[in-house]
Amino acid sequence: MDPVFTLQWPELVLAERLQSRLPKSQGYSVLVPTSRQEKGIDLAILRKQPGQKSRVVTIQVKASRTYMPDPPKRETTKRFKYYTWFNRFEVPETADFFMLFGLYPVEAGRTRSVNSNWYKDCTLVFTYSEMKAFMDSVEKVGGGPDRMFGFGFDTEQKVVQTRGDPERRERDLTDRLFETRLPKIREALSEI
Repeated sequence: MDPVFTLQWPELVLAERLQSRLPKSQGYSVLVPTSRQEKGIDLAILRKQPGQKSRVVTIQVKASRTYMPDPPKRETTKRFKYYTWFNRFEVPETADFFMLFGLYPVEAGRTRSVNSNWYKDCTLVFTYSEMKAFMDSVEKVGGGPDRMFGFGFDTEQKVVQTRGDPERRERDLTDRLFETRLPKIREALSEI
C-alpha cells in the first residue's frame, strides 16, 4: 500500500471548478476516489436534496498536452494556435460523463515570472452515449480505426476536431465546452 495519496493536476483543476460551479450550499459535493484501482472513475458528484434520494454522477478525466505548431510556410495553410492529442480509449460504462482536458499557456513566449493565470485549459464534456458514439467514429483518413484523436483551437470561441475524422470536416465541438455543458451535469443530478 502506498502511503501517499496523489491527484493528477487535470483532476484537481476540474474538481475545484466543479465545486465552485456546483456549491455545497445547493447540496452538491465533489468526491474523489481514493483507490487507484477504481477503473473508469476519476471524480464523482453527489447531490443531496432534503426529502429526496441522493443522486450521483461519475466522471472520467482524460488529459492531453497542448501542442503549438510552427507557423505554416504557405499563407494558404490554415493552422490553429493549439492542438490536443488524445489516445483512443475504450469507453467504460462506469462513467456518466467524460472530460477531455487540454492545458495551454496563454502567453507562450513569456519569460518573466508567471502566476496561475498564465495557464488555461480547454475542456470538452461528453455524456457516456456521446463519448461512445464519438470513439466509434474515430477513424483514419484512409479508413480503419485511428489510435489517436485531437482538437484544434485558437481561442475557446471555436474548437474543432482535427484528428480522428476520416473526412477532415473540422467538426465543430464548441458546444461541448465545460461551461456550456454544465447544465447537462446539473440536469443529470436532478433526475430521480
